Amino acid sequence: MAPRAIEKRSSRTAAYTCVTRAALNREQNPLVHCPDDVSQVFLPLAARILIDVPPLRRLFLRTLAPAGMPEYVLARTRIFDAAFESALNEGWSQIVLLGAGFDTRTLRFVEHDRRTRVFELDMPTTQEAKRDLYRRKHVPLPDELIFVPIDFATQDIGGTLRAAGYRDGESTLFLWEGVTMYLAEAAVLNTLDFVSRSSAPGSELVFDYVRADVVLGTSKLYGDRRAAKTVADTGEAWTFGLEGGEAETLLAEHGFETRAHYRAVDLEQLYFTAADGSVLRRVNGTHCIVVAAVC
Repeated sequence: MAPRAIEKRSSRTAAYTCVTRAALNREQNPLVHCPDDVSQVFLPLAARILIDVPPLRRLFLRTLAPAGMPEYVLARTRIFDAAFESALNEGWSQIVLLGAGFDTRTLRFVEHDRRTRVFELDMPTTQEAKRDLYRRKHVPLPDELIFVPIDFATQDIGGTLRAAGYRDGESTLFLWEGVTMYLAEAAVLNTLDFVSRSSAPGSELVFDYVRADVVLGTSKLYGDRRAAKTVADTGEAWTFGLEGGEAETLLAEHGFETRAHYRAVDLEQLYFTAADGSVLRRVNGTHCIVVAAVC
């Protein structure tokens, strides 16, 4: 089998998300301001110029990016940030980032940390690129941050995490951001089984997924074709999706209770709707976000 693109280089879709967060962090309008003020540390010079020059930044956010995708990235960041901060404030012992990419939450919320161990799992190529940038830019890392290289398609998540110090049976937050859509179905199901069986009841899993009709190319959603083509052009095409009520059914079968399920219209209502009910910004329709708890 030929090596996948992500085995040979760091993830380009993770890099796109990082640039988007950094660009939105520069926006002063609170409607579209992203709280991620650390992501810029990963950017090369060209990307820093892009986000620092307002006309270029807005060209990227409004024209070059798939329609509604910056809004989706922002909404997702806010939801995942809230879960991360809540776990720290409640003193949960572990947080696991399943496919961390260029996530910066451990650094951004370091003042909230009460010795919660944070395990960042990702492909070795992407993780090493991230760690190298931290080293070269002399970014201090908290002792609680533990890097765990893993290929979700071929390695056992449980054994890999436990070898890094993960403890079964404890209250744990799992963030699975921008990952499921790149996996095979078996890898998704195995991960759900591991989370539900290894963590304490009440532990949370927050993840997003792409709708199945988008993967099949039959959808008619806002921004869908451009979004699918953009990721495919990077060599990281979406391979897994869910439709309709499949997410709730799947989670119930694997020992979870669904607490929230956000579609594009829900994210628009939550973050981009004026007091008179008018939608100020549309959200790309390809993705949904789920918050679930272990039963």
